[in-house]
Amino acid sequence: MMEIDIRMRIAALRQYLRDCQQEMTPEQIDEVLDAISKLLQVLAELEKRK
Repeated sequence: MMEIDIRMRIAALRQYLRDCQQEMTPEQIDEVLDAISKLLQVLAELEKRK
């Protein structure tokens, strides 16, 4: 997965969270935040390798 793809996925998840937060359960919100966190970790690892 390329760095730009990861950044786009993070942006999409953040937008999804903003758009749907009112209808989501706390567990669903946590799942989205966990996914964002994991993608940020992958991005950090990729940047370390540069």
